[in-house]
Amino acid sequence: MIHSARQARPTSTLRRTASATPSFNTTAADFSKQFNFQHLLNSPLPSPALPSIVPRHGKKPAPRPIRKACRILVRCSVYLFAFTVMYCFITVVRYMLRSPASLNLISLNLHEYNIAGLETVLQDPSPVVLTDSYHKPKWTVAIPHSAEFPLKPSQYAQICAQSEDIVQQLHASTSHGHFRISPSSSERTATGFLDVQEAHDQGLLPSPTSEEGQLDAEPVGAQEAVRVHKNIPAQAYGRRMDSDVCERSVTFTMETADAGLGKTLLGLWMAFGLAREEGRAFFIDDSNWAYGEYRTFFEAPPMPSCRPPPVTQRLPCPRQTRHLVISTTTYQWVFGDLIESLTHDRRLHNQVNRKHRAFSLARVGHDALFRLAGADAEYLSGRLSDLQTTHSQGGLSIGLHVRRGDRHPWERQYSDSYIPHSTYSSTAQALITGAMASVNNTGPIATTPKTHEPTAKILLASDDPETHLTPEFSSTTERAQSQILLASKATLDAALPDPGPQAPKPDQDPAFIKFVEPNVGWEGGFFASIFWGLGNAAEGRAAARGLREERPTHAPNEESLRLREYVGRAYLLDLKVLGSTSSVVCGVSSFGCRILGVMKGWDEIEKGGWNNVDGGYTGWVGLVEDD
Repeated sequence: MIHSARQARPTSTLRRTASATPSFNTTAADFSKQFNFQHLLNSPLPSPALPSIVPRHGKKPAPRPIRKACRILVRCSVYLFAFTVMYCFITVVRYMLRSPASLNLISLNLHEYNIAGLETVLQDPSPVVLTDSYHKPKWTVAIPHSAEFPLKPSQYAQICAQSEDIVQQLHASTSHGHFRISPSSSERTATGFLDVQEAHDQGLLPSPTSEEGQLDAEPVGAQEAVRVHKNIPAQAYGRRMDSDVCERSVTFTMETADAGLGKTLLGLWMAFGLAREEGRAFFIDDSNWAYGEYRTFFEAPPMPSCRPPPVTQRLPCPRQTRHLVISTTTYQWVFGDLIESLTHDRRLHNQVNRKHRAFSLARVGHDALFRLAGADAEYLSGRLSDLQTTHSQGGLSIGLHVRRGDRHPWERQYSDSYIPHSTYSSTAQALITGAMASVNNTGPIATTPKTHEPTAKILLASDDPETHLTPEFSSTTERAQSQILLASKATLDAALPDPGPQAPKPDQDPAFIKFVEPNVGWEGGFFASIFWGLGNAAEGRAAARGLREERPTHAPNEESLRLREYVGRAYLLDLKVLGSTSSVVCGVSSFGCRILGVMKGWDEIEKGGWNNVDGGYTGWVGLVEDD
């Protein structure tokens, strides 16, 4: 028997826990002692397991908010990718299925149409879509060479409205949306617009022949106006028939469906100011003006050194076109952001900027164009001389402009009637009282020797001849001018008695009695139906029923034209005299009041030289929506 010299390890190092597997060499007593369950009965129940402090697999888990955000980001990326794929697919399908007919507009292509025969395609002036050499859509306005200038005002408005539709449809049919136009903005940005001259140069539109647009002058006299190119007055163009066509121009057409003169006059001045600001030549067309010829009322405008372009190149919109035509029906597309709104509130600083810009344009036109001609200029010179004498002596002159007829105030309580006469008279008396209170500050004021009150003239102008007879004005005012007066029916009956029904002659059938139109006066004010009925009662009745033609087939007879000229001359004389007074009192809802503000000047408006009594609007305003 061999004994090992190796000593056994200490018992503590070889000992195992009770949970270790028992040795098979142990005895029964040791086994029963080792697996005694008594300690389990006496020990408490184990506590629930707690999370391990040491991270699993040796990695620190990410915080829950970051993991949640990552999951959301992944899902959004998937959704965005799916949406992009679907949108691209739909866009491609729409592009493949798109056709010119789906745009509801006229589409022209060099490969599809014969440009020489385009006149047979375009029967009426309208905007068209062209495809250039780069296969990009461009739009312009095509006017047949056979069209007469000027077009009807409604045609100009229709062209601009159709242009807006074309731009919107092109924007919707293109993925990039390069086309943009806004009827409420004066800066008419229409990317994609192609000027007519450029379309001619590129062969996209038929070029006019050598005879197109030539001005056939027919001289009437050495100092008289000549009529050129289908009754276009040459006083608007000057007598430079052998000069070149203007590079850029503005043509203002006096023709309008409005019977009043104020809206046309204010727009004319603003159009001239716009042309001067943009360096364009300025022309005036009066060939279809209801009041007659321009030179009947005003001196000839400044003559440009070039001649106007042919009718095919003069477009009403967009405003950046090379040769622009402005009519009363296209104000919203030309002066869009300068037109005020009475129903929408706008920021104050933008409102002031718009007013200043509109006023400055109108003031430039006023200074250059508002010069009366003929006998009216001579009478005005004498009338203004009397006012200047009063002013030089320290006296005052107050001008009252009272509008009646078919123009109602903006103030709500008077919107269905008129501003009371007492409002005008009390405002005038307040101005006189204020002048008396400021004697010590501004210097002496001429006074009458008996009453020691300041010498003040109150001049009254109204479209209603009976206004001068009212108690508020009869004893305190005088007429602004007496050169041309509007007569009431009573005055006409006194001068020209109404013959009444004519008795039939002996050899005439009694059933047929000659009807004589009764006298019609201006009592109540200026109404469009009365104006159109001057010298032509049938046309006045048609206008009252809203059936008057925009451009009647027959020109107005001599009697109608003579009476209309009187109305226009009286209106202009009233404005000229009132605008020369110390202060003006009027209602801004009327165009005459706004014109008086332009005549007075912006500084005078701020100093109180222009006073508005229409509470529906504060301060001066130019063009207004739906006016």
